[in-house]
Amino acid sequence: MSTRIVVLGRDAPQQAAALGAARPDVEFYPVVDVAQGPLPDTADAVFGWGVPPELLDRVSNIRWVQWWAAGVERALALPASVLLTRMEDAFTPDMAEHVLGCLLDWVKNFDQARRQQVEHLWARYETASLHEQVLVVAGAGHIGGGIAERLEALGVEVRRLARTHRTLADGTVVFGTDESETALRGANGVVLVLPHTPDTTGFLNADRIGWLARGAVVVNVGRGSAVDEGALVAALSSGQLSRAYLDVVSQEPLPEHSALWDAPGLRLTPHVSGPNRHDDVLTYSLENLARWERGEPLRGLVDRQRGY
Repeated sequence: MSTRIVVLGRDAPQQAAALGAARPDVEFYPVVDVAQGPLPDTADAVFGWGVPPELLDRVSNIRWVQWWAAGVERALALPASVLLTRMEDAFTPDMAEHVLGCLLDWVKNFDQARRQQVEHLWARYETASLHEQVLVVAGAGHIGGGIAERLEALGVEVRRLARTHRTLADGTVVFGTDESETALRGANGVVLVLPHTPDTTGFLNADRIGWLARGAVVVNVGRGSAVDEGALVAALSSGQLSRAYLDVVSQEPLPEHSALWDAPGLRLTPHVSGPNRHDDVLTYSLENLARWERGEPLRGLVDRQRGY
């Protein structure tokens, strides 16, 4: 019997067809809605996002779930006996570009240009440069590392911050979370690329914002739970922060009554920094499938104790 993989999601029929064209020796079984079915009796693996634990109760023999996202907090309820992999490093180029776009908007003051254009006003104004900035990148995984490398290439002084202190092969020091004050003190801004875990929840609180230089910037492309949003709004109102760019928030979609909508200097994007592109997802999954078949280490294997 050939390997059978459940492909789960709204576009499952098209995705299963594309996967099957690349691997005709594997049976890709599309399931749009677990509740409505139909479901196979058995399967070897599941590819998809939002895989409910009840799927594994109703389909026997599932040994691996390829989660089609970087964040896996919703997948941690799946049985520990099932291998769980996430989309590791697939979103780095897009997310790094998003962060660079936000930071360039900040230092080049494009808001002022937009306002002047509306007013038909031609007047010079001051701008700054990224290479003058000291920025903290909180989250030293593939995405955080990719962002840090791109910022360093532009002359930014980057301080990397992660769960534990370590030194990279090139000698770069990564601060541990117990060294947060050392990393953040006097920095011109912080880029958050943190996963959702108990340790990262509320990481950027009033104290940590206060350690930044006055007029600093915050960019969050990780998880909304990493930011104390009340403290963020207060810091924008007081001028401790000059700008914040949030691609993620604690409650998505953002409620109509949220104070974030009208906070001064806050720019919101609706969780678009790391798009799940059809071809990228399928290519990644097929590569991991080949590794799985050969018994090789899988990309993006989740450490359930850490939560990512």
